[in-house]
Amino acid sequence: MTTVYVTNKTDKPLIIQYEFKELKFPSNETISVSADCARHIFGYGVINKEPHMASLGIIKTTNDIPEGLKILEKFEISQEQPKKNHLLSPMVERVPLPSKKGEGKVLSIN
Repeated sequence: MTTVYVTNKTDKPLIIQYEFKELKFPSNETISVSADCARHIFGYGVINKEPHMASLGIIKTTNDIPEGLKILEKFEISQEQPKKNHLLSPMVERVPLPSKKGEGKVLSIN
């Protein structure tokens, strides 16, 4: 079973049934699911996303597809878990400058 990570970038949580279990995709959070689950719900790895958008209730007619794709893109799916709070603190990012010992001296090579 391959695991993928789904991040809901919408402003609303998504709650859906998959394999008789309730799955919650909270807003701005990453959830790990199987690739099969992501394929079934979001059309992960599938070219035609129309049936998946329809089952999620994102589209009702084919005229809604362009707007539906924009909504579906807000569910980011990756094979690697996103890193949270990856920025270093200001104290860790500061690197002391090298000392200026020997500045201005000429080194003879002979």
